Amino acid sequence: MEQKRVVIWGAGRIGRGLVADLFHAGGYHITFVDCASKLVEQLRAAGRYTVVRLEGAGRRTEQVIDHYVALTTDQDDEVAAAIVAADVVAVAIFAQDFPAAGQQLARHASRRRTERPDAPLDILVCANLLRAGPQFRAALFDALPLDARPYVERQIGVVETVVMRAAVDMPADARDKAPLDVWTDGYTDWPAEQRAFRGDVPRVPGLRLVDDIYAEGMRKLYVANMFHAALAYLGALHDHVRIVDALADPWVRAQAEGALQEASLALQAEHGFSADDMADWICKLLTRVDNPALGDTVARIGADPRRKLRRSDRLVGPALLARRHGIRPVNLAGAVAAGLLYVNPSDPGAVYVQGRIAELGLRAAARELCELAEDEDDLLDMILAACHELRGTASRC
Repeated sequence: MEQKRVVIWGAGRIGRGLVADLFHAGGYHITFVDCASKLVEQLRAAGRYTVVRLEGAGRRTEQVIDHYVALTTDQDDEVAAAIVAADVVAVAIFAQDFPAAGQQLARHASRRRTERPDAPLDILVCANLLRAGPQFRAALFDALPLDARPYVERQIGVVETVVMRAAVDMPADARDKAPLDVWTDGYTDWPAEQRAFRGDVPRVPGLRLVDDIYAEGMRKLYVANMFHAALAYLGALHDHVRIVDALADPWVRAQAEGALQEASLALQAEHGFSADDMADWICKLLTRVDNPALGDTVARIGADPRRKLRRSDRLVGPALLARRHGIRPVNLAGAVAAGLLYVNPSDPGAVYVQGRIAELGLRAAARELCELAEDEDDLLDMILAACHELRGTASRC
């Protein structure tokens, strides 16, 4: 039986550390495509790299990824041939790169239409972004000639996925020794939008078909990402450096878990998750976070509070959702307040936040940074009250 083929567009941490790992386990031949010629040269020269899975409780497994092909995006003929031969494509890039990738894949789709017109192709979109699927689909269709659109509608699926696995910073000595290796938490749950597939669903570990991919993305952002941010910002107030130390602090953990429960209730009300499902999901989340081997730091998880304090992001977003469903977001407001009080002179986002507070005053700056309307002053008042309380109890701020 001929080996299945996957093209992974983007050979960064997610492409190498999640997508390649799972497709390799599924027996697929892998072709990496990336615009970074230096990275492609390293992949070719090494011929292999290792995905390290730090799964907690002292469990560490390693998987060597080899026998792959690595191409640069400007190797047009070779990339087109790989797309024609592929059973599936996975796009693991940042959202700002969607237009360029969409243009190139639209061009290669034309060749596939000529050579394999009856063979469906699914493009898995693997980005840390809500609504990544529709955004990539728009980039692809914007680049298509009108006569190609019916073929693409019929034969090419754009499948949004939610990237749950964490790829963490490697220790300097390990990075110097093996720069292509990727250290991860080994988590295999990989939700994918079931109805978007046009061909056979890839048989790879962890790929979980769901009906509502937006709900899954919201759960990750408003629960998992929120909890990480709450631990980082609350932990920083008590001078913790590592996330596991913040989690081990009884006060920090109580505040962050309170926010976790408020966000969970909001997601249950908004998207219909059952209480048992959310409880199981949160239990797994806590196990993943309580993993000293990952070495995750407050500085990394808390980076760029300017972005993370925005209305639709991981802190204010679930607070507003809870408020809409009649859930008083006391602990979520505390997490927002801790983000406003976060001080890190080496973090441009944190410097910006502190600068706006110094210039405008806390109330006006909080309203601006959190993008709160005047009819949401009840939440703003809760955030400000939490700020004053936290200033009185923190080690520094």
